[in-house]
Amino acid sequence: MRFFKNCKSDASPACRILSFGGHVLLGLVVVAVVAVLIGWVVMTAWNAVMPGLFNLPLLNFWQAVALLVLVRLLTGRLHHHRPRHGRHGRGGKKKCKWMRCFHGEDAEDNDGLPPNPPQFAKWWWEEGETAFRAFQVRQAGSAQQDGAL
Repeated sequence: MRFFKNCKSDASPACRILSFGGHVLLGLVVVAVVAVLIGWVVMTAWNAVMPGLFNLPLLNFWQAVALLVLVRLLTGRLHHHRPRHGRHGRGGKKKCKWMRCFHGEDAEDNDGLPPNPPQFAKWWWEEGETAFRAFQVRQAGSAQQDGAL
């Protein structure tokens, strides 16, 4: 979208500066509209929930925006971090996650866990919980023995 239809890429520098300025102005307007919309959503959500649940005061728009900025500062989320090496890291291939291997997906790339995904899943549903409880009892017993020494 061009604000100045007569400005082409080979146009005069003044025309290109005006076109760039128009795009910057449009960007600032979009950012302002999004900020107002998010501030209004935070204010409305706060005023709908928090006073009734926790007996907190109502917020006006500017307090809601300040609260939003404060939360972003405290959580350290001022900007979005994109992965440096693509979606799956440096290797480019997604590793098989434990639960997906149970269902046979990426079975050849499962790093040996579990060795036979469908059979392991069947074992888990039939005997796994009992075996896990026994393991927990053994672990608790060894922790008590370590504490007694």
